Amino acid sequence: MISFLPFDWFVLLLRVVFIFLLYFFLFQVVRVILRELQTFAASSRPAKGAEPSGHLIVKGPGGSGLRLGARLDLDPVTVIGRHPRATIRIDDGFVSSEHAQITRNGDGWWVTDLGSTNGTLLNGNSVTVPMELRYGDVIEIGDVQLQMAP
Repeated sequence: MISFLPFDWFVLLLRVVFIFLLYFFLFQVVRVILRELQTFAASSRPAKGAEPSGHLIVKGPGGSGLRLGARLDLDPVTVIGRHPRATIRIDDGFVSSEHAQITRNGDGWWVTDLGSTNGTLLNGNSVTVPMELRYGDVIEIGDVQLQMAP
């Protein structure tokens, strides 16, 4: 087929194919750049609920040495206990080394007893399974009373 085309038509065909390939390459480059920009924009904007707001207010310090009314910030996963690596450290003889855990799950906070010796109470009820926390709820860990606050 190419042998039947005059030389001028063959050169024209090559030019058209070259221009097509050049534009196709540029199209692909622009597409990749746009995809990368969208990914970057999505990762740089804060996700909804990425900064969970939650605090514990010390309502009854017991023998822990915590200050009455102190505000304790919550992380998405907060471990409360006597252990030095606990997120919220409570130095009280009735508190286990890893006593309880407060986690952010979806739109709510949940408290879980981590198999502590003396147990964890939520509004006076024993925590045996993960229980949802609401603002104003009181968590009792040993002699310490902590109130959930926004």
